[in-house]
Amino acid sequence: MPFAKAGLLAGHGPATPADLDMIRRAKLEALKLRAIANPASDLAAYRDLGIQTFLVQMLSPEPGEQPTTPRAFVDYFARAVEGFVRAGVRDFEIHGEPNRPDRGYGVSWNTPAAFGDWFVAVADKLKATFGLQVRAGFPGLTPPPPCQPGAAPAVAESGFLTGCAAAIEEADFVCCHVYWKSEAEQRDLSGGMRFVRRYLETFRNKSLVISEFSNLSANVPGADKGDQYAEFYLTCAQYDACFQDWLGNPADWPRVQAAYAFILRSPDPAYDSQAWMYADGQSRAIAERVAVRSRMPHPTAMRFAWPSEFRHYTQFYGENQQLYYDNSAGHSLRGGHNGADLHVNTTDPASSPIRSCLDGVVTRKLMHEDGYGHHAYIASQVEGVGRVTLLYAHMTHVTVNEGGTVQAGQPIGTAGRTGWSSGPHLHLSLKIDGVELPANGNHLNPRPYLDPPPPSRGQPRVDYARTYVLLPPQADAAWARAVVDAAWDTHRFTIGGSADDAGIGDLDFRRVVAVNPAGWGEDDSAEPAEALRAFFDTHYPGAIYTPIEADTPDRLKSALKALPEPPSPPMGGVEGGRRGQPRVDYARTYVLLPPQADAAWACAVVDAAWDAHRFTIGGSADDAGIGDLDFRRVIAVNPAGWGDDDSAEPAEALHAFFEAHYPGVLYVPVEADTPQELTERLTTGW
Repeated sequence: MPFAKAGLLAGHGPATPADLDMIRRAKLEALKLRAIANPASDLAAYRDLGIQTFLVQMLSPEPGEQPTTPRAFVDYFARAVEGFVRAGVRDFEIHGEPNRPDRGYGVSWNTPAAFGDWFVAVADKLKATFGLQVRAGFPGLTPPPPCQPGAAPAVAESGFLTGCAAAIEEADFVCCHVYWKSEAEQRDLSGGMRFVRRYLETFRNKSLVISEFSNLSANVPGADKGDQYAEFYLTCAQYDACFQDWLGNPADWPRVQAAYAFILRSPDPAYDSQAWMYADGQSRAIAERVAVRSRMPHPTAMRFAWPSEFRHYTQFYGENQQLYYDNSAGHSLRGGHNGADLHVNTTDPASSPIRSCLDGVVTRKLMHEDGYGHHAYIASQVEGVGRVTLLYAHMTHVTVNEGGTVQAGQPIGTAGRTGWSSGPHLHLSLKIDGVELPANGNHLNPRPYLDPPPPSRGQPRVDYARTYVLLPPQADAAWARAVVDAAWDTHRFTIGGSADDAGIGDLDFRRVVAVNPAGWGEDDSAEPAEALRAFFDTHYPGAIYTPIEADTPDRLKSALKALPEPPSPPMGGVEGGRRGQPRVDYARTYVLLPPQADAAWACAVVDAAWDAHRFTIGGSADDAGIGDLDFRRVIAVNPAGWGDDDSAEPAEALHAFFEAHYPGVLYVPVEADTPQELTERLTTGW
């Protein structure tokens, strides 16, 4: 999803069944964990709930108790961080609220700038130890009241941020904390909406993570808190990434990545009123209210025709918060600009047509000298979304009448600068019936529906030929070793045990060598051997399905050695849309061996990981990166083996390859001098 994820801070210790049940019922999309306090082994259970976005906080009491160097801080967390990195986590919030004395101010650092230097040193040490894929987040600070109980900050948030400006530029993302005690405070410019001005407008080139938010009041019922949290999640979703490739004025603003509520459960009585769960394991009403929250439609669910003459933004949603607050009627806009401004012919705007984004009905046509100028509202019924109303403002003329019907792309007027406007442009704003956002007059961000839909992740860089040897669920490591012995040194086929993983990839040539396919059949199937073929015909059409029967690993080895040459791919590919799209959003881990690795190295991976994890094993960097999936992890063995001969840092060449061609891959390098050492490295912690 392109919108900020709805998240929650997990409770202390391993996840309990009650924890997992609440997270499932709340339909959360992200989790914040704490290194050491939460084990990396819980990630598998969280991923089974569909969660793929994680933030791990490195929060230690030591900097506030004794002078703590960056090296000592990293060493304190090293074992826990290694477990999370191995499991595919890459986002780490370094410490928390460092403007408080009990968190280190006056003990491990004496000025904001000194903390900034300390933060940068920790980030450098993390990346040097665990790889450049690790992303270091500048920690959330104690904000102005209301704030969590505990020691007051030694330096106010604003001054601390100013003193750390240089360090924040070095951070991969920035965290902030947001608190309130009432619904009014949540929507207030200086309360729940403070993050827009203080962070988004100050650090425009950094992703923002709201790493902690909460209603601090003990007197607000859980249902009311749940409603407020649901609204806050929707609010954060408006500030999605902004991008445009406009010659001379490109824009790339990452904005809000996720928002994490505080807290699932806590042993500290000071946080009882903020916990989503009572001490006895019973849930408050927060989760139920969050579960039914309004959400922004996915960009593929609603598409707008571009309404102005030029495909270019002049102002994004949420900008200039103070300006719009000061000038909106009754200070109704507390979240900044309430729409998207689009470029028109500024020399002769009255000749620049404005067109309808959707089929619809003109519900209002008005002129406001001190507001939207000449403007019109057009309502549309969008299947799967509901009633959608778009506001087109600041026109010179509106050429349609109230009650009239329009078609997408039909002219409805001409551009202008009427009303409160600094220059000719089209202001476009969106409302969806039933989706309320009081902090900004119920106006939503239309930009995701104007831009091209987000590209699928994991599209193949080149149209290579893919052969996947698919072993059935019953096949143990002996069968995987037989595949290695038969085909690794001669063909380097991909080896795995996931039917979905076998089928993915938008490629002309996708061959699935299905070993003993009856092992995938239903118990009551009359022809169990045909169940797998039917699976691929249904979900991965175009895959070249090649069954092989063998009653022992040795016979499988012989059958693979005798495998005939593959047929040629069909000319022009397969009709009916993109091929190889995942049937479900499963978690994918691919152990990638370098070009020099022979069958002994592949067997080492089998011995370490097949029976425990059934990771996919292969030797193609492209094959490792494919798949439109939230979770794509590549365990890159000895990545220097992929480096250019003249590269100053050959070990980084592979990481750069994935960043360039398969962005979003969780890249985890593993170094080993021998196959035996590789087995030992892969045996634990994955």
